[in-house]
Amino acid sequence: MVKDQHDPQSVQVIDRTFSVLELVSLNGSMSLKDIYSALDLNKASTLRIVNALVSNGYLDRDSKGNYSLTFKSYEIGIRAVRRVDYITFIRETLDKLSDELEVIAQFSVREQNALLCLESFDSTRSNFSVYTRVGMRSQLYATSAGKAILSTYDDDDIKALWSNMDIRAFTPRTIVDFDEFMKEIYVIRKRGFAVDMEESESGLFCVGTPLINSKHKAIGAISLSTDKLTDADLQKISKGLLSQTQRLAYMLSYSIK
Repeated sequence: MVKDQHDPQSVQVIDRTFSVLELVSLNGSMSLKDIYSALDLNKASTLRIVNALVSNGYLDRDSKGNYSLTFKSYEIGIRAVRRVDYITFIRETLDKLSDELEVIAQFSVREQNALLCLESFDSTRSNFSVYTRVGMRSQLYATSAGKAILSTYDDDDIKALWSNMDIRAFTPRTIVDFDEFMKEIYVIRKRGFAVDMEESESGLFCVGTPLINSKHKAIGAISLSTDKLTDADLQKISKGLLSQTQRLAYMLSYSIK
């Protein structure tokens, strides 16, 4: 989606350029027509943008005229992640949790109105799949990690974010009513972790808790996913998750409340 041209911070050609990059990154390979049709741009303007991206090494054009991302785009993203010095410690924690609890362990952060997965470990090669993979986005309100992060925000901030999100049901269990969602938030704040009981995907159960920095702000959340979640499973998984997250927070000089 191209940014609103009436935004005072908007520079049209730059907004359109990033929109092209984001679109191609989501689709893998696209023709010029696919790009300008999806973004509702004219052919000439789109051609100038993709040519500039090709010239600067961000897009590659194959023999059929289709465009795809180059590794230059990937390298920029990797540099951003590597600047986050706590990632190494988080990876070790995810690996340990995945191995000991036989779950898929992920670390995600809030990116505007969505949840962005930065790391994912499946040490036991679980026989079920998780829709969200590294680099992919999911909904804040329908995931345990997203709800865990939101639980650290003020009620007014949550309401403001809610009004800007595309709220819809992914399964019959997705919470789409704001008042019901806030009841869930209050429970999360009390017990220290969030659950996703098939709210984002049928057959997928997740438990998540936020990672809080010294300023009491969530830098992200760790979530554990499984294909079943009995009361006994929840007790075991949540206990392991909270224990390891508190240990991680201590190692990173963070305090978990």
